[in-house]
Amino acid sequence: MLLGAGTDTITDDYTLEQKFAEFRRLNLDFVEVPLRSTDATAQAETFRTLAAAHGLPIASAVIAEFVRLPDMPEAERADAVRRIADTALTAVDLGCDLVLIPVRVKPEEPERAESYAEGYAELLTATKQHGTVIAAEFVGGARPADAANLVRVVDDPRARLFFDVGNCLYAGADPVSDLRTLLPLVAQVHLKGGPDTPLAAMPLRELHEVVRSGGFQGRCALEIESPKGRQSLRDAVSVLRMYGLWTPAHEGNTTHAG
Repeated sequence: MLLGAGTDTITDDYTLEQKFAEFRRLNLDFVEVPLRSTDATAQAETFRTLAAAHGLPIASAVIAEFVRLPDMPEAERADAVRRIADTALTAVDLGCDLVLIPVRVKPEEPERAESYAEGYAELLTATKQHGTVIAAEFVGGARPADAANLVRVVDDPRARLFFDVGNCLYAGADPVSDLRTLLPLVAQVHLKGGPDTPLAAMPLRELHEVVRSGGFQGRCALEIESPKGRQSLRDAVSVLRMYGLWTPAHEGNTTHAG
């Protein structure tokens, strides 16, 4: 497995340049970036320049605006999906082999899942020639199982689940049990704490055993949102090492304990 971090991981006054430099110092494998349809091209150019300067690939991108599709007037959705598809292609050009789309699926509102599924299918079509994985992440209290059902409905091998262990706590779900059940669908894992639970208090030993015994071949990305800045990311990396989840190798490469 490979370990990366999102550029939103350090949330105080650090510049993007400082964030990339810190990722490099910690020998992380890749960077995850947010992209917005309004300025995706300019964002991508900035990310590309920093990635080249620090020798870090950008492997995944988050297109957060996808989550709002079911809440838009139906007449506006087609244009919104086209913009999101263009943004996904910008991510592909940036080097991403995975695009994250957040979903707030509600079992009591099946029409939400239908709206997501339609947009999801269009994204898969737009990126088909590139083989890009489009991974749904459960957010806003949505349950992992409901996001997994959406992935299954879309029924495409490139439609996968982005499993966020911290978001499980927001949804009242068990990250260990749900990850074990859903692991065959999972393309990538977000490592972070929950609403009142720091990363160090998460069941990291048990999570590690799930991915180890399940032969997980995807990636993990840290998503630490703390006002402590640089030290918070260093602390997170130390915690992962303490629990045997990750060991940095020489020359900027990383390996994971297994």
